[in-house]
Amino acid sequence: MKSQEDKFNLVLQSVARTGRQWNVSIPVALLADDSFVDLDVDSALFGDMRWQGQLSAEAGSFMLKGAWQMDVPRQCGRCNVEFAQPMLGDVDVSYEIGSPESQDMKAELELTGDEPEVLENGELNVLDVLREHFWLAWQPLVVCSEDCKGLCLQCGANKNQKRCDCSGEKKENPFAALKNLKFDA
Repeated sequence: MKSQEDKFNLVLQSVARTGRQWNVSIPVALLADDSFVDLDVDSALFGDMRWQGQLSAEAGSFMLKGAWQMDVPRQCGRCNVEFAQPMLGDVDVSYEIGSPESQDMKAELELTGDEPEVLENGELNVLDVLREHFWLAWQPLVVCSEDCKGLCLQCGANKNQKRCDCSGEKKENPFAALKNLKFDA
């Protein structure tokens, strides 16, 4: 019996003419590798990846197209609350089977971004492609909602949850005296 990961390891030469299609839910445990070390993959906020895609043969090359989506636990950049961020992305990559020499020749040509990726042995791991597209879609700073009020700069209270007592007061910034310093040029 094939393991669940084997469904995503393909040898392009043995893909049927009709291609290959997926409409599956991929468990986070199957996607997680060393690049996921900073993410809490055991969090209840982490959802499985939904992948709908197809691999088709077209004029000597192979096209992998599809869309993925999943929920990922993130911390809001304004209020620091953990929330599930929906992430999604499209995959549209073409592949050719070739030799290292043909790869070197293609590297010498001007790249326009439309060139197919060359696979020397014809082996394609779709999970690796999905991981790559996951990280390409990653946003370094996210907010839980556009109307997030963030934290109070004075006391650190989450303004989404309560109103703090210092909201009207402006304390003297201890670094304000630095603005009067004159430097010799």
